[in-house]
Amino acid sequence: MLRPGLACAVALVLGACQTPAKTESGEALDSFAVSIDAQRWGVILDKALEGVIEAPYASASREESDALRADAALKSGAAKLILLRNDVCRRGLLPATECALAPWPAWTIEPPSPNTPLDVLDKRSAWLGETMDRFTAIGCAAGRKASGDELFCSVE
Repeated sequence: MLRPGLACAVALVLGACQTPAKTESGEALDSFAVSIDAQRWGVILDKALEGVIEAPYASASREESDALRADAALKSGAAKLILLRNDVCRRGLLPATECALAPWPAWTIEPPSPNTPLDVLDKRSAWLGETMDRFTAIGCAAGRKASGDELFCSVE
């Protein structure tokens, strides 16, 4: 049996002995409080997205632009892919070693534009489809199993 000090030294070498995290003022952090604070951001973002859906378009041309709609959809899809990856990996449905994403293209964080050429939108769509495939396959299989609905991920 190892003495407590020696056990911690061995654990420290193995990376298992950690000192409690502290705030800048030196107070110990509570994991539950940090978790709740982190989850609030998602709730605020969800509510803000609901608010934006209620806002009118600044002009009819923006509302009617197929290119703008496609560009925004691809960029939203890329953002949702990160959310899907996070949930798949958090639940352990994919080994942690397979959770990394390839380098993210710069266009995914640019604002939507009505001026993106159709051939560029098509290439971006192909990239998104290929990149999301392994995560959607896992999510759709989980949904089919849980719901018993073989058409769980069907889109018409």
